[in-house]
Amino acid sequence: MFTERLNRIAAAGTSRGYTRVRLADGLMVYIKTKPHSTDLEEVYLSPGLAAPDTDAWEAELDELVLTGQTASGTLYLEVPTDAVGELIERHGGEHEEQDADFPPVGYQIHPADEAGYYPVHRDTQRLGRIARRGRTWQVLTLGGTQWFGAFTSSEQAADHLLKLAEAVNKHTARQAEWHVRDALAAYGLTPYRESQALIGEGPTSWLVIGSDTDESRCITGGGPYLVVYLHNMADEDEVTIDRPVTDADEWVTLIGADGPESTPVQVEGRTFPAADTAALAAYIAAWRVAPGEIRWAALDADHDRRLAALNAAASRI
Repeated sequence: MFTERLNRIAAAGTSRGYTRVRLADGLMVYIKTKPHSTDLEEVYLSPGLAAPDTDAWEAELDELVLTGQTASGTLYLEVPTDAVGELIERHGGEHEEQDADFPPVGYQIHPADEAGYYPVHRDTQRLGRIARRGRTWQVLTLGGTQWFGAFTSSEQAADHLLKLAEAVNKHTARQAEWHVRDALAAYGLTPYRESQALIGEGPTSWLVIGSDTDESRCITGGGPYLVVYLHNMADEDEVTIDRPVTDADEWVTLIGADGPESTPVQVEGRTFPAADTAALAAYIAAWRVAPGEIRWAALDADHDRRLAALNAAASRI
């Protein structure tokens, strides 16, 4: 049985007061806890609601005060979240009518896994995971490899995963360009499109992001810039944003700046799997903040790749 309200409370916390869960039979459970809780700090069971005789419910207080008034129920300390879930299930689950402090949303937060990550679903569709890092929350998209974001609450993080999924579904059959544009829009970035027809090789197209506020600056206009495009991993020469994305694709970034005599000098930045558009956008947003640092990191990585290739070639001689 899915205890949606309890899961959201355990992830988000309850601030300083108590948050109640109405059970299907009308009884109440009151919870007080911090965000990202595997053990709930205080669990108050209203009169008529008895706790199971297990170790999870041992820390009982006989006398208590709840929200400034004497209460006749029972208060327990440090109760595992899954134990409270089992109690709710025994009473038929959560009632359809609940307080408005956790309004209805289009996603469902599931209990934390062994690593402390919360899976987020939309009905039967898994959207990704959220995790608490210090005082903020980060997200990992389904199929993604890199955590990103700094959301103030679990609810904001889960909502961001939902919006990303909706954007992907909206443009599933559209061109690769829109996948990047939608992902960058979450960071307030608007890329500039460029293309070129190459004789004998077909057309090429890509997106450019400038490091300053002039988003329409082309790559020959001076200043640091970043290029992003899609290619099929079986065809490294492909450069395009003008076809739908497939599982065999990869996002490529090139980091550039003007060299001697204003000649653009480019170095390959990070590459990302086709499904990891969100991590691609996070990387571009980080580059926008510190283009020099990320460019030097790309140069170091390029140097290491070249050195490894030389060593491999020398070993075959």
